[in-house]
Amino acid sequence: MKKYAHIIRYSLVFTVLFLPAVICGQVEKQLTPADIKQQTIVTEPVTLKKGFLRAGTLMNYRIADKYFTDKGEKEYYTSNVWGSKSSYNFAFQYGISDRLEVEFATEYMNSRQESQTSEFIAATNTTRTVLLKQKGTGIGDSYLRIRYQIVPENRHRVSVTGNISVGIPTGEKNPTDIRSAEKYDLPVGSGNFTLAAGLYTRTIIYPYSFTGSVNYVYNFSGKKKFNVTDIVEKEFKPGNIIETSVGINLHLNEWIVFSNEINYQHKEKGTINDHYTPLMPLTWAVSYRPGLVFQVKKFRLGESVTIPVKGKNTPADPLYVVMVQYVF
Repeated sequence: MKKYAHIIRYSLVFTVLFLPAVICGQVEKQLTPADIKQQTIVTEPVTLKKGFLRAGTLMNYRIADKYFTDKGEKEYYTSNVWGSKSSYNFAFQYGISDRLEVEFATEYMNSRQESQTSEFIAATNTTRTVLLKQKGTGIGDSYLRIRYQIVPENRHRVSVTGNISVGIPTGEKNPTDIRSAEKYDLPVGSGNFTLAAGLYTRTIIYPYSFTGSVNYVYNFSGKKKFNVTDIVEKEFKPGNIIETSVGINLHLNEWIVFSNEINYQHKEKGTINDHYTPLMPLTWAVSYRPGLVFQVKKFRLGESVTIPVKGKNTPADPLYVVMVQYVF
């Protein structure tokens, strides 16, 4: 036994020194409030933690150059038409509980549209050039959304989050500052209320995450002027919308994500004075949206581009989006 005494002593010393580490390794790590605020788009829950506030903006930009026809073919706009549309979306999200989140969002619109056409005048046997220039700037529509985690996410199951949102027509719905039939300011609002509901699912199998969503938008009736020559507002109802998406994302680490998403949107025909109109035709589009999201402490930055692949009666130009968010 004497020759094993030193081995026994060393074993006891080793056990005393490393027992606390072994015990601590079996206890789940508790996140401090600062750690929770700095959770990334990968590690955070789908909704904000209770009492946390996130402020952010989405800036998007698109040039009007091509469109999908009613036969699904991609063509350039005719008559030398050129335009651009950008918006700045400002959103504020607040965690009412660890599973319930409320969001208010509004946007600032900035649209430009120009066209040049030739018009033949039979009485004088001459041709004149008509140049149209319109712009539209100002506060657009606003939205109030509620998100609730129906099935919270963990390592062994997929999270399911429901959302309900109300669209409020706070933007100007009619043409303004009318100087002539060719020169006036474009409307920046839709002119009608909307009600939307949907489901969002997500699961993380590191270094990948998988997402899916479905959303239905019901458009209420409204009234507005469709042309500068309209004397009174006309009653209209846009078609209802269904949207779906699936995504597969690659996480280089817990603060850099390459996102990949395929979206499908279908919008029904709209009516003016209870009659179907070519101004609001049936539309659908399939788009691919690659993006990059990364985190710098409490700041979150992201950029993406929505590339229309196929569609009908919809724009065919890419939509560029830049996102900036901060958690208080």
